[in-house]
Amino acid sequence: LATQDAAATALRDVTKPLMENADLERIWRVGLEDLSALSAEERARFFHAAYQWLKAFETIHFHYVYGLMDRQLWEGWRGLLQHYVAAPGMAHYWKLRPEVFSERFRNFVNALEPPPEQRTVGTLLAEEQT
Repeated sequence: LATQDAAATALRDVTKPLMENADLERIWRVGLEDLSALSAEERARFFHAAYQWLKAFETIHFHYVYGLMDRQLWEGWRGLLQHYVAAPGMAHYWKLRPEVFSERFRNFVNALEPPPEQRTVGTLLAEEQT
C-alpha cells in the first residue's frame, strides 16, 4: 500500500506546480499538442517537465513489474500514460531522449498502442470549447 501511495505522490509532485503556476500549466498544455507554438525557453521547460513526468511513470511501471502495485490500479496508470505518450509533444521528446530511461521501460512504452482518441489536458480543454 505504501508503494502505491508513493507512486501517486511521485506524479502529484510533478503535476502540482502545473496546477499552481498558470504559465507552467500553459507550457505543459500547449507543448503536449504543439511544440512549435512555444518559444525555445518554453520548449526547454516543457522538456524538463516531460522528463520528470516520464520518470515518475517509469517508477510506477517498476512498482507494477515487481508486484508492488495492484493490477487494477496499474491499468489506470497505464491508460493515462498511453494517452500522454501519444501526444505530439511528448512523442517528440520520447524520440529525442529514450536513452535516459531503462530498457525495460523503453520497451514497454514503445509497445503501447495509441488510444483511439488521444486525450490530454490539451485536447480535453479544446473539446470543452467546441
